[in-house]
Amino acid sequence: MTEKLYERDREIVHNFVWRSLQVFSKSGVTFLIFFISAKFLKPIEFGLLSYLLAVVGLLTIFCDFGLSIAVSKFVAEYKAGQSEKLNRVLFSVSTIAITVSALITVVVILFGNIIFKDNYRYILYFLPYLFFMPLTSIVDGVYRGLKQFRRLALVSSVVGIFSLAISFILIKQFFLVGAVFSQNILYLLLVVFLYGFQKNLSFRFDKTVLVEVVKYALVLGISGVAYFLYSRVDILILKQFGFVVEIGYYEIINKMFQLLLIPFITLGQVIAPNTTEYITVGNITKIKAQLKEYATRCVIVGLALSVLLYFGLPIVLKNMLPEYYTVSFLMIMNILLVLLPFKIWGSLLNHGFVTPSGFAKILAITTSIGGIINVIFDYVFINLFGFVGVFYTTLAIHSMNILAITIYFCTKVRTAELSNPSERAGRND
Repeated sequence: MTEKLYERDREIVHNFVWRSLQVFSKSGVTFLIFFISAKFLKPIEFGLLSYLLAVVGLLTIFCDFGLSIAVSKFVAEYKAGQSEKLNRVLFSVSTIAITVSALITVVVILFGNIIFKDNYRYILYFLPYLFFMPLTSIVDGVYRGLKQFRRLALVSSVVGIFSLAISFILIKQFFLVGAVFSQNILYLLLVVFLYGFQKNLSFRFDKTVLVEVVKYALVLGISGVAYFLYSRVDILILKQFGFVVEIGYYEIINKMFQLLLIPFITLGQVIAPNTTEYITVGNITKIKAQLKEYATRCVIVGLALSVLLYFGLPIVLKNMLPEYYTVSFLMIMNILLVLLPFKIWGSLLNHGFVTPSGFAKILAITTSIGGIINVIFDYVFINLFGFVGVFYTTLAIHSMNILAITIYFCTKVRTAELSNPSERAGRND
């Protein structure tokens, strides 16, 4: 059985292995930099670093605004039928991303002192990140759309190891400032090498390609902003109420969750070009079969991981980061562990099915609604229950939102099936 499954999904298995290596090397290095920061910084400084990353993360959303994900979709589409546009995507989209990043940088320089006050200096240190991060994501999208997972993995792994060594020295010597510059250096090196190893790069600007990508990216960008309200805004609200140390607790758990989600996000990105192909040729039956298969596996694995972390994570924390082994940390962890199975399924669903099927509007609608409700309930619950109220809100809103996206997407797929003559004929036969 195993051999038959491997033969059936040989390409997916190979691409998944290489994509996993790439994502683990990139996200693993980011996590290790974060772990080194937690080790050398005081909890209050570590909480401030997490807050700064949330702020620049919001700014980066506007710099990218869905371009990286849209690039992956259109590269796969152009590769299948419009090869003359393929080599013009990277330069055309990178140009607009740099322009937007420059505009946001000017705004930050002019008004940042008023908005960020005492943290303005650190935000200025992060300005290169506003350019490097979106460009890294865009070129990553090109590699994914072309299914060049092996080359992407090798480049990212070498860069990650080199960046980790530099980051260790910087953080140990310069503490919070070193942690900030570590992020800049990591993404600078990724931009240089990923663009450098991209073959057949054309420096011709194509307005038609840019318009097609941007139109779809706008929908994804709205989803990105909504997702910030739906998740990362919690950090800004905690900072507003003075819970800086608790931000650090939250980010440690969040980074661990991000590592656990990597295989499922990766699998989603690997099967995404196939989903685009199925939806393009009208093979809805194949999408439905894969949807059911992957949903079952995600829920089972998610429940197992939650149980494992409930017993294992406190032991690891007590030995490696004893200053973070507190009642508050464990309380946050236990709440978020209930959410983990939902997050695992949601990650694969969004990356592997919803976005590549062209139904990104689903994410924009559901995440926007969830984001607004999340902000409102954050303020209500934090006043009623303290910092833990934010995490009760997170559990409730995120789980309901993922269920809503699942139902919405299944409905759309069902509608597409009924409107497809070949699908109806095959089902009747």
